[in-house]
Amino acid sequence: MLQLSGAIEQQQQQQQQQQQSMQPYIPPMAPSSFDTSNDIMLMRGGIGSPSVASASSETNSPIINFPASQQQQQQQQRQPQQHHHHQLEAVLSKQKIIKRRKGVGNTPEETYTRVRAPFNYAEGYHYLFQHVRRRMGREDVMRICRALAMFRPSFISTMVHLTEEDLIYMEKCVQRTLLEYEKLISFSGTPTAVWRRTGEIVLVGKEFSLLTQWSKEALLDKKTFIYELMDNGSAVEYWEKYGEHAFSDTESSVYMSVLLMSPMCRPVPCSFCFTIKRDIFDLPSVVVGNFLPILGGNPL
Repeated sequence: MLQLSGAIEQQQQQQQQQQQSMQPYIPPMAPSSFDTSNDIMLMRGGIGSPSVASASSETNSPIINFPASQQQQQQQQRQPQQHHHHQLEAVLSKQKIIKRRKGVGNTPEETYTRVRAPFNYAEGYHYLFQHVRRRMGREDVMRICRALAMFRPSFISTMVHLTEEDLIYMEKCVQRTLLEYEKLISFSGTPTAVWRRTGEIVLVGKEFSLLTQWSKEALLDKKTFIYELMDNGSAVEYWEKYGEHAFSDTESSVYMSVLLMSPMCRPVPCSFCFTIKRDIFDLPSVVVGNFLPILGGNPL
């Protein structure tokens, strides 16, 4: 029995030696020069660490460019979206500016390049005569005609020497002036409106709309004249005072009382002052009017 058990143990030892001889030889690995933190950085694409750089230079292995992280990709995707958002805000701001005034262009460069023809003031005066004949009596019509005759000779003597290029430049000055007035009126809390020398409204402040109940769209989307918002007596008095000061000292303001009419034909009594602004040719360019309600007057 002892001999049999010894033979079995000897046979098992021989089998184990045969199995070890069949396995390939694996040399022992040298201790790694990378610590755990460097391994993690390498897996994440951080190839800028000193340990990784030294290891890559010693082994002369090619540098692997790992893809950008997910956070960087998201930032790159947000940049065109933010740029598009800024462009959209600029377009919306320009649309808002256009609604506040009746003008050409939103910047001085656009104003100077888009104005290519002089403004036709004759249509405005023709509409004035049609309006007063339709709404007023003979006496009021004659008073307005006499008021216009007061400055007509001075106006013609100045216009006769102007060329078409001068008239185009005159319109550019008007549009450039409206850009500046638009900023000033936005900072003021006084109901203000600006109109041409024919009375056509070209700029309206929000306070003026609140006072008269006339919306900016109703006043600027079509040709609307300031005397259309007045009653007959206020319109006649305005033209008389305008005729007196059209070619006089434009720095002084003219004061008067006026009765504005709301869209529902309700009177709005106001204290009114206007200033005539001249252009480089000493001609009336635009009129700036400020209105304040008269408390205790007729209700709106």
